[in-house]
Amino acid sequence: MRFRSVLENYRVMILLGLGLGVLVGGFPAYTKEISMISLALLMTVSLSTVKLGEVRAVSHGRDALNMLLLNYGLLTGVILLIALAFTDELRLGWILMAAAPSAISIVPFTGIMKGETSKALFSTSVNYIAALVLMPVICIVMIGSSVSVWALLTSLLLLIVLPMIASRGVRKAKPSDSSRSIAMNLAFFVLIFAVAGSNRSAFVDEPLMVLVISVCCIGRTFGTGLLTEFSLRTRKVPRGERVHKVLFSSYKNLGLTATLAIALFEPLVAVPATICIVFEVMWVIFLLRYYERASV
Repeated sequence: MRFRSVLENYRVMILLGLGLGVLVGGFPAYTKEISMISLALLMTVSLSTVKLGEVRAVSHGRDALNMLLLNYGLLTGVILLIALAFTDELRLGWILMAAAPSAISIVPFTGIMKGETSKALFSTSVNYIAALVLMPVICIVMIGSSVSVWALLTSLLLLIVLPMIASRGVRKAKPSDSSRSIAMNLAFFVLIFAVAGSNRSAFVDEPLMVLVISVCCIGRTFGTGLLTEFSLRTRKVPRGERVHKVLFSSYKNLGLTATLAIALFEPLVAVPATICIVFEVMWVIFLLRYYERASV
């Protein structure tokens, strides 16, 4: 029972993957392939929680546009500004992060925090459809010829479109919430272990770099999230309506970012996303406690 509870704990599994990856150096070979398979499985299981019948395009359309502006406007803009402070591989890592869509986990986290889950669901769907166009455009504009458009499109098909289709089969199988949670956490563990391990030397030998990126991650995640929360609260938006807006303003799909970094470039490009994952976990812990105490 104790071991099963660890497998069901999202935060513990991510930190274990990061710690063990840095400690032992990840997988000896096939890091790219393992990362892509892990993320594809993670996306498939995550998307299996989506109930397409709950999506109401007419009533949620305006909200979806606002979430797209928060995620691909505010958050992407902040990340691109951060990218300007870095050079070479690390700059590429931030640009890939800016181009990534919102995290799938926004949907379940919105539900846990008693927000408007159906709006979060529809906005996530729109965000991912838009990402099929926005990711290549942002990468081409910001990175240029050094990124293979064909390789990027192929990766997006494998890591977004294919999981969307496969998730319908998983949904029909009706796995228990516990089994789904364990499968997602194990896939995330393998992904983080692979990515962190492939960058072991960077984490061990360059603590100043890790510190600088960590400070940027705090500003990127907590800064944009708290700014959005303060703005909405000042306008007296009810707590339940604020939750998914705050998440969209602060959450990117960092698993996708790290996997694309390895698939399209080299492991060092994945370092910003790998470090940011830790701070997104801390952000969720903070929000869970914050919204528990928030009366309005």
